[in-house]
Amino acid sequence: MNDNFIDKGFTDIIDVQAHQELTNLKNLIYLNTKSFLIDHEDNISIDQKLNLNFKDIPSQTSWSDLMNIINQSHELNSLINSDGVKQAFKIIFKNPEPFKISTFRARIPNQKRVIYNWHQDEGTWYLSKNKNHTNKFPATLWFSINGAKKDDSIQLAEGSHTKKLYNHKYVSGQGFFSIDKKNVVDEKSIYTVITKPSQGIIFHPLMLHRSVPRDPKNLRPRYTVDIRYFDRNYNPKFNVDLKFKIKKIFNNFL
Repeated sequence: MNDNFIDKGFTDIIDVQAHQELTNLKNLIYLNTKSFLIDHEDNISIDQKLNLNFKDIPSQTSWSDLMNIINQSHELNSLINSDGVKQAFKIIFKNPEPFKISTFRARIPNQKRVIYNWHQDEGTWYLSKNKNHTNKFPATLWFSINGAKKDDSIQLAEGSHTKKLYNHKYVSGQGFFSIDKKNVVDEKSIYTVITKPSQGIIFHPLMLHRSVPRDPKNLRPRYTVDIRYFDRNYNPKFNVDLKFKIKKIFNNFL
């Protein structure tokens, strides 16, 4: 298994070789967002198109419609199951298999719903009763479609995967996406992910991470996919916060 994944909780930046699948997805995104973009020439590249600013702040309905179209698309499914993505996960797993939850993220201007505080992915389905979600311990490939800069990306807390599964609070519209703790993250441990299009980083299911707060005047969208795979032989040992354990016990009786 990759040494950085074990020690730091995340890999180096990876170039994912899924060119055709990614191009098809980019074209689908552009088709469904071009009416929101500032005026532009049709003959510019697809990468240039996906980095254009929006004319103004889109509505919540527009954001939801885009999410639904892309997440239900053949193009996204092809990318998630591509050979390039599988090869990326072989950096950490011997026998990677797709997890049931992989999600396209459209972080578009002033959409507060996609600002996630410090959380662990394992916390989002720890209380789930769906057997397809529990005890799989998937790693996440945070895959960039149109690039991510330091002021519009995610941050990882290096080494935090070795601590425990923290108690998570429920956030309306998101789920269990906020740890019930303050001052847990050492500022010196924070790593800000910077990527070019088609690059990504794989992180541990217990890695504390969050969205980077962004300038509300920045009207450039950021498109990513949280791609998750697991290995049936990967079964990390970790402690669970007592409050979260109690929540799980009560949840199982409901």
